[in-house]
Amino acid sequence: MLCSLALAACTSAPVQPSAPAEPPPPAAVAPPVVPTVTPQLAAEERWLQGLFAGTPVRIGPGPGGALRLEVPLRFAFDTGQAAVKPPLAAVLDKLAASLARLPGARLQIATPLAAQGDGLRDALKARGVAVYRLGRLPARADAVELRMLAPIAVIERLEDAPDARVGRR
Repeated sequence: MLCSLALAACTSAPVQPSAPAEPPPPAAVAPPVVPTVTPQLAAEERWLQGLFAGTPVRIGPGPGGALRLEVPLRFAFDTGQAAVKPPLAAVLDKLAASLARLPGARLQIATPLAAQGDGLRDALKARGVAVYRLGRLPARADAVELRMLAPIAVIERLEDAPDARVGRR
């Protein structure tokens, strides 16, 4: 009898299946990063977009806060030629004016052929842009790409540097 009491005590009610666990909420997805130009170039972006609205010139932000302009190749050069066509010349006129307003800004250039890049640099030099402000980008087969880079901040006095107090006694 003792055994039957012990066995009766060991029996338990059948285990009820529990409701399935709710799946965890989906992980929050960060909104996509929309590239923007630096504040120094924002006014130039608006000005150039207004000038070239309705044309095939594409203007928008580029990597690192640069301002990117793309001119389709058929409006930039004749096939295999280095001479700048009038539509690209109009873009260069306005870019030279932008660079004059931003003395520390630089311009990077991508063209399909090296000779076209040289022709483009010569056209910019003729518009008063110093050669040290011009750089090269990897070649593009479909368009001329021009990237304007913001001026680099110049620290005139050591006291103006963000970390000027480091190491002071």
